[in-house]
Amino acid sequence: MGIHIDHIALLVSDLDKAYADWEHILEVLSPEHTLSVTRGEGQDDVDGTPMKWVTFQNPDPTGVSIQLWSPAEPGHWPDKVLSKKGEYVHHIAFCSDNFDKMIDDCRTAGIPLVLDEPSNPNTQPWLKWNFISPDKAHGPLIELATRYLAAGENWLPHPGNAESSELLGELENRFVAD
Repeated sequence: MGIHIDHIALLVSDLDKAYADWEHILEVLSPEHTLSVTRGEGQDDVDGTPMKWVTFQNPDPTGVSIQLWSPAEPGHWPDKVLSKKGEYVHHIAFCSDNFDKMIDDCRTAGIPLVLDEPSNPNTQPWLKWNFISPDKAHGPLIELATRYLAAGENWLPHPGNAESSELLGELENRFVAD
């Protein structure tokens, strides 16, 4: 099972402004992060919170990317958190090629998870996530997520994930010569 730190996510109040500021910073400090940027939006399937995000992808598939996210409309819990805490590092994400095993390993080790069942954005049903509480992590949430493949401005299911065996088989049949 492969697990890596995938991204650091900041909860921001103005996604467009944060994007412009981070792009400016990264053009100087880490220009390779600006070469592949993914964007997305959706509603969390647990509480329906509409959110949108932009991720400056590290060109190294196991390198750390930088994600900015904000509520997609006012009146949801992220607005309350922003007014109380301001903008901050919301979570550190670990991605795995076997999400279910990663979650089972955490439970076996007694690491407290926030959700009884994984959640996902309604626009990406293949993507699963759960969280380790900020109390255990001493500040930010720890996001545990399905490994993805950055393609253009989108995230796609990674064909090498345990739950993607059909996709991997289809790709091997199509592109791997006997």
